[in-house]
This record gives sequence, structure tokens and C-alpha cells, in this order.
Amino acid sequence: MTTENGDSTAATGFGSVGLPRKISGGLVILVGIVFIGVTLVNNLFAVGPAFEEMITDFRPLLSEESLATASADVAVLEAAGEEFQTAVAPGMAEALGMSPEEFGGMVQQQYPAVAQGMQALPEITETFNGLIQTLDSQRALFESADAIPSDDLPATTVPWILTISGLLAIIVGVLLFLPGRTWAIVAAVLGAVLVISTFALNLPQKAADADQLNENLTPIYTQELIDGASGSLAVVGAMGEEMQTKMLPDLAAQLGMSADELNQFLGANFPATAAAMQSMPESLPRFEAFVGIFAVNLDNYETIQPVAFTPIIWVMVIGGLLILLAGGYCIIAKQ
Repeated sequence: MTTENGDSTAATGFGSVGLPRKISGGLVILVGIVFIGVTLVNNLFAVGPAFEEMITDFRPLLSEESLATASADVAVLEAAGEEFQTAVAPGMAEALGMSPEEFGGMVQQQYPAVAQGMQALPEITETFNGLIQTLDSQRALFESADAIPSDDLPATTVPWILTISGLLAIIVGVLLFLPGRTWAIVAAVLGAVLVISTFALNLPQKAADADQLNENLTPIYTQELIDGASGSLAVVGAMGEEMQTKMLPDLAAQLGMSADELNQFLGANFPATAAAMQSMPESLPRFEAFVGIFAVNLDNYETIQPVAFTPIIWVMVIGGLLILLAGGYCIIAKQ
């Protein structure tokens, strides 16, 4: 026996409801199972922490100020490399009474790290410029992905949101087998909350941006990139070290200058080289930190890379709609 509003007034069993109500309950249970299945199949309990750790580490690197500093550091090295070839080598050769070829041979023989670094510098600066420009072009996508699921909630909450939503859906689906409107209303509310919150947080767009960012990084974010960048930094570091500790003191002695006089000579005649030598103690650690962030997060990226976030979000939307419709049907049809 039931009252006019459809609530049960007597103890009734699961079999006391009609087939449409049972189908609705089964549908809600199925949605819950799908939510949990999507979480497990996509390994979201590993992906969430990997995503959060990676995005946290890259956040300062991808700031406008950080990228501008990195670009300026590369520009200083690039200018020094060009100046060495076009001005330093012929100028120092003339000061030492050598031909440019003789000076080049001396550098090659006595200062191999300098010779190697100057030869590799155009390719190194081109590579780092390309990487910085690529990262700068991805800043908008990164900022959007950084807000998954919201500015206040970390990405580690996503698998828990899906799992808890799935468990709630299963519980509500089971309870829909009981007569009365109460659990139908609860189902409708649960479905509405899932749909409304998904769009309120703009998750479809954020997920699409995260997937696009993933796709754009795939060609460059590799072990090969990290190894190449680390090797390039080692070459530049060795060049700077040998130039400071060996080549410049030797040149000063050959020219009959003190260290200060040589620095003044370089600053007056070869300003780009002087600027690079002055800035290298600070710029190299910045480059090393830059590459280090890529290196320590490669495992995180490889965990994230196979996962597409957009389908997961639409599973939440469609699942929420199905729960809402199932609950709404039971309310309207008084099933």
C-alpha cells in the first residue's frame, strides 16, 4: 500500500516495483560501474598524481618571466658564438700576430673544449630557442590544463571524484529497486550535480586543452631530447670553464695584460663575448634547472601520455545525463 505521493507505507521488497523502475535502477548501476571501470582502465589513480606533480614542477618554468629569461640567456650565448667567429678570432689573431687560421689551429690544439663549444654553439642555441618557443606557444593550453578540475582542487581528486560518483550511482541504482519517489529524486539530483558541475568547471574545454598539450609535446618530450640538452649543457659548461681558467689567462700573458686589463679589452672590443662570460655562472644553472625539470618528469609524462582526458569527461556528462533521466522518469511516471 502506498500514499498518494507514491511513498511506501509498508515494508516492501525489491520485487514490488515495475519493470521500468528495475530497468532504470539497472541503468544507474551500470553507469556507476562504467565510472569505476573508466577510472581503473585509464589508471587514473597513477595518472592523477603524475599529472599534478608534473604540472606543479612545470608551472614556474612556463611563466612568462621564466621563458623570457631563458630566451635572453640563449640570445647572449648566440651573440657570443657569432662574435667569436666574426670578430674575436680575427681580432685576437691580429693582436697575437697570427693569421686567423693559425689562431684557429691554436685554439683547436690547446683549448679543445672552447673549439668544440664554439663549433656546436649555433646548433645548441637553435635547439634551445626552438624548445623555448614551443613551450611559450603552449602556455595557454598549460594554464587551462593546470586548472583541472579547478584552481582550488588538484588533479589527484579526479579519480576519487569518478570513483565516489560511481559508488554513489551503484548504491542509488540498487535503492531504486525500492518503491517510492525518494531514491528517484536522489538519482535525479546526483545526475544533475554531475552534469552541472562538469560544465560549471568547464571540464570539457580543460580536458580538450590537456589532450592538445599532450599531443603537441609528444614529438619533443623524449629521452633523446633530455640527453641531447644535457650533452649540450655539458659542452657549453666545459667551454666556459676552459675559457675562464685557461684560455683567457694564457691570452692575457701573451698580450702582456693583467686579468683586469684583458677583461677591459674584451668588454671594449668584444662585448657579446664579455657579456656571455659574465652571465654564464648564472645562466648555466638556470639551463640545468630547465632541463632537470624535463628529466625528473619524464616518467610522469610517460604515465600521462597514453591517456585521453576528453572521453573521460564526456563519460561523466553522458553518465550524469543517464542517471538524471532515469531518476526523472521514475519521478514523472511514479514508478
